[in-house]
Amino acid sequence: MKNYVGGLWGFVGIGLLTIPVVVAAGASDKPVTGDTVIRETQEAVTATKDYTSQQKDAFQRKGQTELDAMQVRITQLRGQVTHASAEARADIRKAIGELEKNKDLVNKKAQDIHSATASSLEQVKSKTAAAMDDLRDSLTQALSHLPSR
Repeated sequence: MKNYVGGLWGFVGIGLLTIPVVVAAGASDKPVTGDTVIRETQEAVTATKDYTSQQKDAFQRKGQTELDAMQVRITQLRGQVTHASAEARADIRKAIGELEKNKDLVNKKAQDIHSATASSLEQVKSKTAAAMDDLRDSLTQALSHLPSR
């Protein structure tokens, strides 16, 4: 929350610094009042919050779609275990355990998106994407234990 408030004050400060430039450039003969500055700043803050919320929602939808597809692949992999040799079955079961662990980590990282601030969103998205990459790698590793058909 502290980072969010600090970021908002920085945003407000930048907005306040640009207002004299616009006024000095002759953008309007209308006098600028404190109420105008406050209203425009509040509108900018609201727009920033809305944009951040939209970015979070889009990232979560994309991630959830990929997680759902990954769960289907894990379920299919479980079904294929019976077709493998005893040695391969042990390796596949171990790989499935790793897959499940990585999937849970991705789910946790995806939940962190809810509490991300505008300033931390990119970092949270990056960590979530890295966890998803690890999950994909785990799936590839698990699939490598399956017998060729």
